[in-house]
Amino acid sequence: MLVRTQVLFDEDTLRKLKAAAEEQGRSVSDLVRQLVESGLEHQRQQELQQFEALLGKLRQIREENAAKYGEVETDLLEKVREERSRELGELLWG
Repeated sequence: MLVRTQVLFDEDTLRKLKAAAEEQGRSVSDLVRQLVESGLEHQRQQELQQFEALLGKLRQIREENAAKYGEVETDLLEKVREERSRELGELLWG
């Protein structure tokens, strides 16, 4: 479903949009929708790439720290729960 909105362009930009739309045999509205969608997708891809780059840096730091200081226990809460369950089991059932 399309929803009407209003966008203001300077004269030069509108002239370029009209020329591009005419060249492609499309309406200005259709061209603007496609350009906005492409821009949003491009922005999303850039954000995803930045996020993946940050994750890569974090992995590298983690590997460097593991090599320097040894492996770090990452799930301490689970280990504490297991230990507590074992202790309770020993108390209840000997």
